[in-house]
Amino acid sequence: MANAVHDLIRIKTPTPISRKVLLIAGEESGDIYAGRLISHLMKISPGLRVEGIGGDRMRKSGGHTFYDISEMSTVGFISVIGRIPFYRRVLKNLNSRIASGEYDSIILIDYPDFNLRVAKMAEKSGVPVFYYVCPQFWAWRRYRVRAVRKLVDMMIVVFSFEEDFYLKQGVNARFLGHPILDEAKLPEEKERVKLRKKLGAGPTDTLLGLLPGSRNSEIRDMAPIMLESLKTIRAINPVKVVIPCADSIDSTLLEKIVADSGEEALIVKGKTWETMCASDFLICKSGTSTLQAAIAGTPMVIVYKQDAFSYHIAKYLAYVQWVG
Repeated sequence: MANAVHDLIRIKTPTPISRKVLLIAGEESGDIYAGRLISHLMKISPGLRVEGIGGDRMRKSGGHTFYDISEMSTVGFISVIGRIPFYRRVLKNLNSRIASGEYDSIILIDYPDFNLRVAKMAEKSGVPVFYYVCPQFWAWRRYRVRAVRKLVDMMIVVFSFEEDFYLKQGVNARFLGHPILDEAKLPEEKERVKLRKKLGAGPTDTLLGLLPGSRNSEIRDMAPIMLESLKTIRAINPVKVVIPCADSIDSTLLEKIVADSGEEALIVKGKTWETMCASDFLICKSGTSTLQAAIAGTPMVIVYKQDAFSYHIAKYLAYVQWVG
């Protein structure tokens, strides 16, 4: 898939992709996609420099970051308000870099409220923009497709129906498959037994995985509720519980929330996919994790919590009834 993305960029970029690319991935899931993409791009184009906003996976793959995803992540309309001065400084910095002409192309990954502003800067400077893992404007805020049509040279979508949706809206879009499928390898039964043992579960134990999110704000909102539900669940079935902690999360925050709850749960760093494959059931915050859980074939309950203001705005703008 990354090879195909590279070929599309070469076709649409006036000069070969060999100098410098700006990449913006403002969230944990975007950092995962960025890391995989950069690894492939660098194999195909030695000497390529990729820099921008990302996390550990982007850096480990050879990318350079001048802002980390831990600085960028917010959820809901209210939480953004207090961060506006910071976002303005970041955008001003990016605008200066783009206007200087140092980038051959720009790759944006999801993160629409921020990334569409970057796309507008790029349009003014004549830099080609590629949107990889596009925002779900088919689900809500559909009016923003107008901006995409004007500002984005190509949308590289991850669901087949998205290509049809964007093409009908006059947007240049290509479906190349979902990057999660490139890496999602289901373990053999023997390997699954080993995974369960590492996570503290024997052959007869019921293992429940809790996935409260990849942002500290989500951990604060979702983890206490999930842990509270264990009282009811354990009254029926004495489950073993494991909570994977994303790299973008402050592990001490999660540890304190678990300790304060009085519930027993094993916290593991960066073992999300292993937890999904090893668990018998999952409680997941809505988002990328629900797709991963579906690929793993593990039954799940999807939950989410927002402040009342954000909830009512989202409900007004949404075109779908369910989240996941």
